[in-house]
Amino acid sequence: MATKHHCYKKLVGVLAASALAGVCQPVWSAGFQLQEQNASDLGTAYAGSASRAEDASTGYYNPAGLSRLGDEQIALSGLWITSNGSLTAIKAQETYPSLLGTPISVGGGRTSVHENTVVPALHYAKRIDESWVFAFNVASPFGLKNKFQDNSVARYMATRSELRTANIGPSLSYSFNNGLSLGAGADALYAIAKLDSRIGGITPSFPDGFVENTASNWGIGYHVGAMYEFTDCTRFGVNYRSKVKVKMKGDSVSQFLTAREQRQGVKSTITFPDIAVVSAYHAFNEQFALMADVQWAHWSRFDHLTLRFDDGSQLITQEKFKNSVRVAAGASYQQNDQWKFSIGTAFDKTPTRDATRTVRIPDQNRTWGAVGAQYRITKELALDLGYSHLFFKKAYINESAPRAINATQPIQNLEGTSKARADLIGVQLTWDLV
Repeated sequence: MATKHHCYKKLVGVLAASALAGVCQPVWSAGFQLQEQNASDLGTAYAGSASRAEDASTGYYNPAGLSRLGDEQIALSGLWITSNGSLTAIKAQETYPSLLGTPISVGGGRTSVHENTVVPALHYAKRIDESWVFAFNVASPFGLKNKFQDNSVARYMATRSELRTANIGPSLSYSFNNGLSLGAGADALYAIAKLDSRIGGITPSFPDGFVENTASNWGIGYHVGAMYEFTDCTRFGVNYRSKVKVKMKGDSVSQFLTAREQRQGVKSTITFPDIAVVSAYHAFNEQFALMADVQWAHWSRFDHLTLRFDDGSQLITQEKFKNSVRVAAGASYQQNDQWKFSIGTAFDKTPTRDATRTVRIPDQNRTWGAVGAQYRITKELALDLGYSHLFFKKAYINESAPRAINATQPIQNLEGTSKARADLIGVQLTWDLV
């Protein structure tokens, strides 16, 4: 057993590092939230996430559900995500100081993006006694990756936009004799952001400069959940994850015209939203079950993105996010002792607005279609496979580039549309330790 726990410590380190390896553009839940913290629920489009409680990943989705688990379990998952996206500029104008503020048209253009990545997660649960269960989760709850070429029509708004997170969350669950379980835990969220763009010259003939910003830090939050089992077949779960404020700091490197590179410090504060989930599960018999989710995210906390530089200058981008809702429904079918199949769908409402949607976060509503299967290799070991396709609504963008660092730089206005599609494939191994 000591050898096993030594392996767990190594896995935690590997998973925490892997969670920062990057996630695709576009983001897979509303805003820049990542729903995919296991592969076992991918087949139901994460319907019933706070009420299924079938493996150790419930420590993330609803710690109260830990009371349904056995003595000790570990679940290791990875989601491979592939996406194709495009930004089509309908109209783009640039204003240069040398032209006395008269905007000139730089035409349209289309930029395509293709990304592949893996999102890992580790979940561990250990029963202390008949009432108490401890869990430990390493996950990546937020992220985005969005990169445009240095000569693209959107270069003055953004060239690279990356946000990577790793969340370490211990939890405890306590079950009462009347079917009620409660759970709670802490969250330590590490975030690193990289935001780059090009800087235009005094006239169109001058070469572009650039600005590259990198900042990171930790933030602390918490999560609480409850589950009530009306019968052995019907249960209801609620979960709440608090906001996490991360005061990020790092370095900025810039170059304008023929000047030497300038280096200085940069700071920014990102408030990740609090999220509430209401979830239900009902098994009609030993084979067939239905589940549903309603999720609310407090995205109005993300009003603007401000970069503050050591020289006193600022870059401010208005985001004006609105609160969003996600609804999901799914079903599972237990064919025999070895095979279980699942299907699900979900609708994710974007928190972005047409008036303030940006090139960095070209988010829009999306619909999920998902299928999955579980094969029990042995009594103690199960393999989950899941697949989901995401259908995105076309996003409208009308953005003006912020003036960066120095008032003599030009400002650009871009009007266009963004379109994306994505495929998610998940694999998970769940091991009951005896």
